Amino acid sequence: MKHTFRNLSWLLFAVSILGCSKKNEAYKDLLAGGEIYYPGIIQHAGYRAGNLRTMLVWNPSPDPKIARYKILWNNGQDSTTMNATSHNPEDTAGIIIPNLAEGTYNFNVYSIDSVGRSSIAVNINGVRVYGPKYQGGLFNRAYNAATPYLLDLLQGNVRVQFNTPDSINTGTKVIFTDNNDQVDTLVLPGDSSGITLPNFKFGTQVTFQSSYIPQRNALDTFTVAATSTFPDITRAGDVTAVFIKNAGNPFYRSDNGSGKWGLPKDWQVNTNVVNQNNDQGGGWSTDNGGCIHFEAKNWGDAPMLNGKVYQSFTLPAGTYDLDVTTAGYGGTIDANEVVATGTFLPDIDNLDGNATILARYHGDQNSIGGTHTLTFTIPQQTTVTFGWVVSEQTYTYLQFTKVVLRIR
Repeated sequence: MKHTFRNLSWLLFAVSILGCSKKNEAYKDLLAGGEIYYPGIIQHAGYRAGNLRTMLVWNPSPDPKIARYKILWNNGQDSTTMNATSHNPEDTAGIIIPNLAEGTYNFNVYSIDSVGRSSIAVNINGVRVYGPKYQGGLFNRAYNAATPYLLDLLQGNVRVQFNTPDSINTGTKVIFTDNNDQVDTLVLPGDSSGITLPNFKFGTQVTFQSSYIPQRNALDTFTVAATSTFPDITRAGDVTAVFIKNAGNPFYRSDNGSGKWGLPKDWQVNTNVVNQNNDQGGGWSTDNGGCIHFEAKNWGDAPMLNGKVYQSFTLPAGTYDLDVTTAGYGGTIDANEVVATGTFLPDIDNLDGNATILARYHGDQNSIGGTHTLTFTIPQQTTVTFGWVVSEQTYTYLQFTKVVLRIR
């Protein structure tokens, strides 16, 4: 038994030596050309999304032997190459891959040295390529439905207002017509909520068209195929607070007095009106909570002739309606509600045919009650004066509670 075991041991040892000899021969064949060399790989590989294309980007390998890069995709069915122009890892290399279908791709990038040896692959996976499907899902940026626009009527400017975009909006073109009938285009940045349209021509249409990028640092910008129309921008409505100070309901006094008679705040008066309270007040009284008030001197002392209460302001071109509301009145009255160009009102005996007058309502004790509307049109920005020119006999009074300015 011992003799048999020794023979078996020698046999196994001989087989082992023979096997090692064959492996060494194979290893020598493998290393016959020297050590295996792999060119250096690229670093920090990424991409920039594009429209039916993409741009692959990376930092070059510092390996000076690298001569070019080979890029494969579609499971190696498609490929391209580019020369290596830098070996500085702080530089950025890139190549645009065009003519791609919309979808997701995986790319392999190989570094190739001057004798054709290849590095191991660097994978750039999940590369999104965008196109018509993505563009078809884009919408123009939404305008602010609650406050679509703000008006600067005096300057003729309009600020259009938009909501915050829910994607990466690079800008929105806003197309409008100015008062010279010139079509203008401005671009609202994606991080701004509104933009001013200077010298806007009211009654004309405003359209807008937005552009987006699918990802930060994208290669291409996508624009919505069609424009959208902004809500109609009009100046129609009450613009009293924009142009007229202390317009009534109630009217406020300018003096610090506490008695019935005072002077109206923000309105001009002539001396004929200031005929009450020892000529310290007039043109305003506490009646009706505060009103414009003309009255004969101390009620029965003397008539009040050619009395004026007026205010000047500058209006943009347009057609206006000015509503004047009468309160109490009695006695013998010659009353005129007047809109005139310039900064003053004509005297009562110079009203008929006066070229400065844009609109006038003339009334007496039989017709001055109620609300009267003065309509006038100015073709360009103009300073106008509105007010009352009144003559009264003794024991006569006339009151007004408010004025309202509307633009059509």
